[in-house]
Amino acid sequence: MANEKNLYKSVKEKLKDFYPIRIETTTINGFTDLILFNKSKEVLFVECKVCNSSKLLQSLRPHQKAFHHKYSKIMNGLFILQRDLIARKVFLYRSQELNFLDEKNHKEPIAEDDFASEWCAISAQLENVPQHMGGQ
Repeated sequence: MANEKNLYKSVKEKLKDFYPIRIETTTINGFTDLILFNKSKEVLFVECKVCNSSKLLQSLRPHQKAFHHKYSKIMNGLFILQRDLIARKVFLYRSQELNFLDEKNHKEPIAEDDFASEWCAISAQLENVPQHMGGQ
C-alpha cells in the first residue's frame, strides 16, 4: 500500500538511529515490513499500518495476524506501528499485548506521538524492550 511506503519514509526520518531496513518478502507470508536495531543491539520487527486506530486489527491480513499471534509468544521485539490519518498521530503496539483472535478487543498503544513530532515516546519504547519474556 502506498501509504505504508510513505510511513516507512517517515520511519527512516524519525527513527534513523534504529537503522531501519525495509523488508519485502514473498517467501514468508505475514513477515513484518521493517527490521530495526536499538542501542542495546536488539533486533526489532515492525509491521507498518495506516488506518483509523479503532480499525487496527481489522486492517491486518489473516497471514499477518497469524504471524504476530505465533511469534509474539516467543519474542518481545515484535511491534505494529500504526499511522492514523484522521488523528494525525502514530501509535506503537506490542504484538504480545494484542489479541489477534478477537478483532473487537481494542488495546491501547504502548506509545503515541503526533505524526509531525520527533516520535520521542515511540523511540523510548523501542529502546526499552525487555530482553527476555517473563519467566524465561
